[in-house]
Amino acid sequence: MIKSSLVGRSLAASLVMMLAFQGANAQLGNILKKAQDKIEQKANDAIDKSVSGTNKTTTDATTNTTGGKKRITMGSAFDFKAGDSVIYASGFEKFKIGAMPNTWKTNGSGQLVKSGEIAGTWLEMQNNATYKLNQNYKLPAQFTIEFDLLTSCDKITDISPVFFGFAGNNSVGSWNEGDIAHTELQFYNANKISSFANPVDKYITTDFDLTRFANDKLHVSISVENDHMRVYLDKTKVLDSKMFKDDVRKYFFISAPLDTKNDAKVYVSNIVIAK
Repeated sequence: MIKSSLVGRSLAASLVMMLAFQGANAQLGNILKKAQDKIEQKANDAIDKSVSGTNKTTTDATTNTTGGKKRITMGSAFDFKAGDSVIYASGFEKFKIGAMPNTWKTNGSGQLVKSGEIAGTWLEMQNNATYKLNQNYKLPAQFTIEFDLLTSCDKITDISPVFFGFAGNNSVGSWNEGDIAHTELQFYNANKISSFANPVDKYITTDFDLTRFANDKLHVSISVENDHMRVYLDKTKVLDSKMFKDDVRKYFFISAPLDTKNDAKVYVSNIVIAK
């Protein structure tokens, strides 16, 4: 009887311990689950903030990299203004096709041509030739010149430089005769413009994409005010500098390339001089 009672008590104690252990495990399991839920929630919150851009750490890193500001862009205006009174206009359409217009002279040759693809009548310039007005126009202290250049080529780098500017005399005894100030379109370099004036020791280079003008026309605008010269290519200013000594005589000239490859050609038209 005593033995039976002891066994019963032992079983009861074991049952109590088992129930207590199970309760402890359940409580521990609840604690662990709550901790895991909190960790998962924090992770989800961090992902949401990162995606929405509200995470401060991410924002600070971006600010440090970019400075927090957009890159500044600038704009400019085309400030060229043609003269009101025309001194000379080329009017090549009045001359016979195939002839050299008698209003111009050259140390080489040239001929007027037309195209079915580009409007107008154009003077085809011969390599190594410089062109000046036949009449000795005395250009005033302030004047403007505009003209169009047209190229025909497989690629723009097939063309050596074209020069235009001013000479101290109106002779065409040689290529670039009497040159005192000019701008050079370095087609063979594809993206370079240079301007040179020996009497005032000036040499300026500028980047300008010339490849866009392969088989297309380029409009040139020149403004001269006393000793100052500005040059614009399709409304982009490439020169704005003192280029002359005071009261020097100026005669406009344009010179064809010294050389071209693959039968490339350069043409000029629509020349207007005004004051």
